[in-house]
Amino acid sequence: MVHRQSACLIAHAKINLTLSVTGRDEDGYHQLVSAVCFTDFGDKLSITLADENRLSYEGPFASQLEQAGGDTLLAAAAHLVGTTPSHHITLEKNIPLGGGLGGGSADAAAYLRYLSANWPAGKITALRDASLRLGADVPACFDNICHIMSGHGEQAHAVSLRSDNHPVMVLTNPQCHADTGAVFSAYAKSETGFSKNRPADIAALISQGAWAEVMAIGNDLTTAACQLYPEIGQLLDEMAQLSTRFGADFIAHGMSGSGASCFALLHDEEAAHAYQRALADKDIWAQVTRFF
Repeated sequence: MVHRQSACLIAHAKINLTLSVTGRDEDGYHQLVSAVCFTDFGDKLSITLADENRLSYEGPFASQLEQAGGDTLLAAAAHLVGTTPSHHITLEKNIPLGGGLGGGSADAAAYLRYLSANWPAGKITALRDASLRLGADVPACFDNICHIMSGHGEQAHAVSLRSDNHPVMVLTNPQCHADTGAVFSAYAKSETGFSKNRPADIAALISQGAWAEVMAIGNDLTTAACQLYPEIGQLLDEMAQLSTRFGADFIAHGMSGSGASCFALLHDEEAAHAYQRALADKDIWAQVTRFF
């Protein structure tokens, strides 16, 4: 196995464009169907050879990450592989913590992709399967492509994106940490009926570039998340009010995953930047990006 001397790579933020809860197992775990994509925006990993594995942090959310105990998934990824030689990883933390953007999973997956760049296909498949032990999102982030996720997150079916019809995305975050387990528990207590949305139907809408129809599917966890974290509901209300200023340029907005981050889709990049500035004027973190 060949290890490169140094590298700089992006851990692309993960967005759940839709999230449908389709059932629950006897052990209490929910079955999901979700349209997942990745963005140009993300964390950055700078990797150099070192005498021992170590992590250091920089970037706008570095201090929060250190206070939370560091990037445990990234450290676990290194332990999973047992890398030789060792690496010093400098993580530029740009993705808000606990925001439903797959930050830790994306970091771990990016490092695993780096390590596996020169491995045979069979070993890469085994690594991807093993990475599920790190978290349900890690294999999807490892693949790093638009897909329909189903089951507990372990099943991923690639979806083709029309190159001539990519919307511009504005990511937002109310600066609160949403606990995924708590959101699912609140959803379960609500006794909401399970969705009948099918992966093939959602994939067809994405392939057609029918973004308004995709967004109309919604996120079944939104109500539960807003009940637990009113900041999310307040952010969604702000986004809804703001959307009226952008007319036909605005497609839709929603919450990603179990929260707390939300996003808006717009047709025009200039409009997207104006939307981002309007959120920033209200002291709301926002980032313009596109599908990766």
